[in-house]
Amino acid sequence: MIRLLLRIAFRFALCCAATYLLWLRLGTIAFAVAAPIFGAALARPLIDLVGELAGEVKRAALADLEGRNYEFRGMRFDIADHVDGYRWISVRDVRKVLRAMPRDAVLRAQFPADLLHDEGLKGDRIRAEALLAYLRKATETDSIKFRNWLEKDVVSPAAKARQ
Repeated sequence: MIRLLLRIAFRFALCCAATYLLWLRLGTIAFAVAAPIFGAALARPLIDLVGELAGEVKRAALADLEGRNYEFRGMRFDIADHVDGYRWISVRDVRKVLRAMPRDAVLRAQFPADLLHDEGLKGDRIRAEALLAYLRKATETDSIKFRNWLEKDVVSPAAKARQ
């Protein structure tokens, strides 16, 4: 980006110098003659700048979601990577799939070390490995499919990354 801005500044300075020299020779008509020089010299770098700025704006807007987009059967899950290498899933998102998920108080009693409150989410997160262990006892088809997806797409890649 800096390189592109320097290229634009350099070309603009050269165009201004050429316009000044033309103005000394031709007078005010030099501005009409120099206008195509500005257009030819600055068009491509300005187009490149707009393209690069669009990418930067998109990257900045999605920075808080980067690496946290997971999807199971059309439902999005907010899954955060913790500093210890484990992944933590929003309990609210899990309840979209598992209607029979226990209440928060029961989860806190059952998984005291595997449940944490996330202020940014305004809700609780459960460690993916603990949720997988909870789902090992599942017998419903949807729960088993969710467990298989969780193991394959969330837990296994995190375990490989920790090693």
